[in-house]
Amino acid sequence: MTELTLEQKTARNIEVDMKGREVRITWADGYRSVYPLDYLRKICPCATCNAQRRNQDPLRVLKPDQIVTTAELRAERPVEMVGNYALQFFWADGHNVGLYSFEFLRQKNP
Repeated sequence: MTELTLEQKTARNIEVDMKGREVRITWADGYRSVYPLDYLRKICPCATCNAQRRNQDPLRVLKPDQIVTTAELRAERPVEMVGNYALQFFWADGHNVGLYSFEFLRQKNP
């Protein structure tokens, strides 16, 4: 993977569109990324989600609480900045431990 420049991984403006169900980031280099909420939930970088993705068995039957159909953010507290380097999303299903670094988000641009 190519090393990102400081401008490429520095967010200048972050917009959370709850109605449109997306997050828009304008980067310091002028590039603009649009992340659907479903995509962000699917790529959650936390240890639990990473382990689940690594151990996925396409034939395994999921329990009802393991099925994420539509990712929704908590209306009262959808997202917070973590220092100058990451976003923490507060999902309606209670999940909130993934820290989405700006470098990670830029690399995962859909």
